[in-house]
Amino acid sequence: MKIILTGASGLIGNQLCNQLKQKGFDVFFLKRHLYNKATQEKDWSSTKKNFWSNPAILEEADAVVHLAGENVAKRWTKATKDRILNSRKEGTAALMEACKNCNTPPKHIISASGIGIYPEGSGEVLTEDSNHGTGFLATVCETWENALFQNGPLGSKLSCLRTGIVLSNKSKILGITELQFRIMGMVGTVGSPNNNWSWIHIQDLCAMCIALIEGQMAPGIYNAVAPHPCSQMAFAQAYEKSAPIRLENTQNAIPAFWGLSCRINQIIQKLGITIRPNLPTSLIKLAWGERAVIALTHQTVCAQKTIDTGFCYLYPTIESALVNLHRNPQC
Repeated sequence: MKIILTGASGLIGNQLCNQLKQKGFDVFFLKRHLYNKATQEKDWSSTKKNFWSNPAILEEADAVVHLAGENVAKRWTKATKDRILNSRKEGTAALMEACKNCNTPPKHIISASGIGIYPEGSGEVLTEDSNHGTGFLATVCETWENALFQNGPLGSKLSCLRTGIVLSNKSKILGITELQFRIMGMVGTVGSPNNNWSWIHIQDLCAMCIALIEGQMAPGIYNAVAPHPCSQMAFAQAYEKSAPIRLENTQNAIPAFWGLSCRINQIIQKLGITIRPNLPTSLIKLAWGERAVIALTHQTVCAQKTIDTGFCYLYPTIESALVNLHRNPQC
């Protein structure tokens, strides 16, 4: 099967590319023109039709997985927010236009989106049919999806994966967590320790993409999250509990002082110390402003629609996900 990726150099794209090649797929990369990557003097309207530098590779593709978009974790200046929004709106619209111009358009177009489309802190279990939020992230995700579903080529199947917090040793959240553990022998929280995180192991996310490509899941919108969301505190506890596993794997380099960090945590556990460092909500909002919603996320997103397709998660719980990541530092 011929598979086209956008955003192949990113965290998800890189892992997905590896898994696709391991399964024997022919993988090609759709690339942006260099001027689309410029940070200054970007005219989205004039570059829209020429956004992609090699659209001819879309011909007769079995599937396109669209992951490209400006990083949302950057500081949210007005210019950055414009790039975040427009990279998805114009990039996706240009992709749809390029697919329409094919003599034989791709059979299936699968786009990323995010659970940021849902309200924050609503307290409800969020399904694919839930109301959308009103913040910037919700606007970005809704605009992204509209560019897909309102402009798709006739005859092409369309799907969207609303991705939760992606867990990988290469992701920022695991990097920050590891740093805390190495320095203090424990993992702290941000805002309320009871805030729910709707997350997914990167291998399960890639497996969902492949299930859609192979037709094991019907085309449509899916919440790309694990079936068991966890609180921040549960994540911290699971990380601390699974951390010593990394010492057991002698085939991989062990981070400096990891053994000492594990020993410190053992002492903390034996003393029955349950208090962990916490960065208050007010401080995060003061430092990050509107972007604080990323750190203070509190959503319970449902994976039932995915489960009903028969999809089998490799890592359904936070404990199983973190054990795997400690055993495989390169993942």
